[in-house]
Amino acid sequence: MSIARLRRAGLAAALALAVPFGAASAQAPSQLIFHTGPAGGSWVPIGGAITALYEKAIPGLKIENRPGAGLINIKAIEERKGHIGFGNMISTVDALRGVGQGVTQPYRNVCHVASLYPQILQVTVRADAGIKSFADLRGKRAATLPRGNTTAVVAEQLLDLSGIGLAGLGRMAFVNTSDQANMFRDGQIDSSILITTAPSSAIMDMANAREIRMVDIDDALFEKLRTANPGFSRYAMAKATYPGMDRDNATVQFPAQLVVSCELPEPMVHTMTKALVEGLPDLARVNAVFAAETVKTFCAPSAVPFHPGAARYCKESGAM
Repeated sequence: MSIARLRRAGLAAALALAVPFGAASAQAPSQLIFHTGPAGGSWVPIGGAITALYEKAIPGLKIENRPGAGLINIKAIEERKGHIGFGNMISTVDALRGVGQGVTQPYRNVCHVASLYPQILQVTVRADAGIKSFADLRGKRAATLPRGNTTAVVAEQLLDLSGIGLAGLGRMAFVNTSDQANMFRDGQIDSSILITTAPSSAIMDMANAREIRMVDIDDALFEKLRTANPGFSRYAMAKATYPGMDRDNATVQFPAQLVVSCELPEPMVHTMTKALVEGLPDLARVNAVFAAETVKTFCAPSAVPFHPGAARYCKESGAM
């Protein structure tokens, strides 16, 4: 075969893998692309565990895991460059409304499978910084994740809704979690705004270096958040989560979710959802956050529409 024909064959194969089926397809694809998370992040090993569950449950299925992030993953699925991905509920809700970074029109090909675990807003401050409420961040030095992360989007949204804005801070550093922990320890920042699981190793490092206080999100600010995006819900973080907490922290959360292409066949996603729920013990061995999850939490009401296959499984299990 000539080089030109080989290249044409390779291109055809790549296109077939990127778009192996359509809305009317009756046959389940045998190869799927799963967008997980950035290197070193928790989504990579969790994605590997889910891949193993799916390939065991569906004989002959092969899944290619690729790195990603919440916004990248749903964009890939919408553009039919991927089939499965992790997402953040609030970002997916925005994308379905045509809102968000890189979103030019409402997404129509992203369907919800399961709410995996809560992503918890954690506003950590130095106990000696005189910060008792979110409004007290005015004029203070803060840090959050780099722009492009959902955490950074929410941090700026909170500052705007509270009337502070970025300009009202003494400084905002957009840096990774390790840098935030070091800056907190060295007194370079007064506050860290993170959205992650709890306990967070970075915040634990902060608490071990300095006395901390976890700032509440009051009802008025929560209602503004909820109005802006219905993917947010209330969360009470137990006072035993970090050293130095003297009471539960009233904050907010949104689920990390598993999403798929809405074009995947209903029977296939039904099998995938069943395998996901029955594989909870395997997932808990990979990440302890799954130890508290059940079919009820996986099938919790979602602001993103369920894939019909996932909805059928949740109804059959009595969780919906």
